[in-house]
Amino acid sequence: MEFFRVFLKNPINEKLFCYILNPEEAISIDPHPENYFSGNVEDATVLKVSEYYVTQVKKGNLENIDLIDIAIELQKEALWNRCKLECKLYLRKLFEDNSPVTQLWRPIIKTDCL
Repeated sequence: MEFFRVFLKNPINEKLFCYILNPEEAISIDPHPENYFSGNVEDATVLKVSEYYVTQVKKGNLENIDLIDIAIELQKEALWNRCKLECKLYLRKLFEDNSPVTQLWRPIIKTDCL
């Protein structure tokens, strides 16, 4: 997991969603999975130019529990590296080398990174 500075436009075979996270759980080193998402999700068209913590898995469809587990691990990695993340989680589904891939992106709040 690393920082990325990106601007992505969605091609036709790509999906991008933005989940709003529960603010208390989004900053916790040990969040409660059942309270992690606030329930709000929206279609997104682009990832704005920014810095992100990113991870990906070579699967197109993830069960909710798998998605939450991966998102929490991404969050723990960022917190371990002393970065504060926004309360948003972008879910990007695409194909790489004809295989489905799911990526999770968390925007970094730059002022709190060392």
